[in-house]
Amino acid sequence: MTKTMKPCNYPVVELAEGVFVHTGISDANLPALRSGFAGYPANPRWNPVKFHAWKTGRHLRQAVVCGEMVVRSTDSMLVPVNHKEETTDSSAQSPVHKRLVLSQLVFAS
Repeated sequence: MTKTMKPCNYPVVELAEGVFVHTGISDANLPALRSGFAGYPANPRWNPVKFHAWKTGRHLRQAVVCGEMVVRSTDSMLVPVNHKEETTDSSAQSPVHKRLVLSQLVFAS
């Protein structure tokens, strides 16, 4: 039996400069998501929904650092490693290089 991929209906959100992700988090909570991805601490006045968005950003950041997620070179989308594209061009940047660039971007802020 083959598995079919269902199209993602979530909007695309920019986490950091040049890093995008599909997410179902509402627009009001996107700054908390970006804050968590950038490594900033949580705001104690946030409601539980914003805190969850912040924590999701932290999990995404940790997944990038651990190598579980990479930035796809074709569309700069943050995806799990098993969903990355297979490149045959030797001049293309390797996922390890993209992961290093992303970690420098995350830790620079």
